[in-house]
Amino acid sequence: MMLAALFFVFLLTAGVMWLHGLWGNVVTLINLLLAMLLATNFFEPAAALADWLMPAGTYFYDVTALWVLFMIFFGLLRVITDGLSKVHVKFMLPVEMAGRTLLAFWCGWLMVCFVAFTLQMAPLNSATPLGAWQSPTDSTFLGFAPDRLWLGFMQQNSRGYLARGKFSTLPTHPNDAELNVETFDPNGEFPYKYAWRRKQYAGLEGMTPPQ
Repeated sequence: MMLAALFFVFLLTAGVMWLHGLWGNVVTLINLLLAMLLATNFFEPAAALADWLMPAGTYFYDVTALWVLFMIFFGLLRVITDGLSKVHVKFMLPVEMAGRTLLAFWCGWLMVCFVAFTLQMAPLNSATPLGAWQSPTDSTFLGFAPDRLWLGFMQQNSRGYLARGKFSTLPTHPNDAELNVETFDPNGEFPYKYAWRRKQYAGLEGMTPPQ
């Protein structure tokens, strides 16, 4: 079921992007990637703020904050790039067809990675959403594990140009001690944390993971 859902996301995204042409896909790819990076980097402090203001919805805040931030960032970037690029660049037909196809697939794969990542947090009242993640280390999408690919990509970039200041009381990872930043998922605990949360939510029990 998870494979079918992610494959549908891939086909839908790639199909829509293909219709936008090579230049439109170049702009959209940049917007998508930046919006996903920014949303993933800042959803945790946003969810922490929402939880501090209204503690009753702890489980829902992570995925809600992530998608709301993604839509806001993507919308803003779209407005900016549309204003800067009012004329589409024309390419020779072979370059246009090959380029739009390649970038359409690239956008589709990005969406698969992002959606798979967010489904780990989704409040679907199941410890194994859409039949996936029987254990936290299980791979999805024919073994490609797009959720873990996104986690690794995000962890790497949150130590660099997307570095966040300290916003929680969690101990700093030794690799980040000199940087004074809060790396995204520094200990690789994300799949285990949300596997635990899904089990707790499915059982209607407490939803704050152990520290």
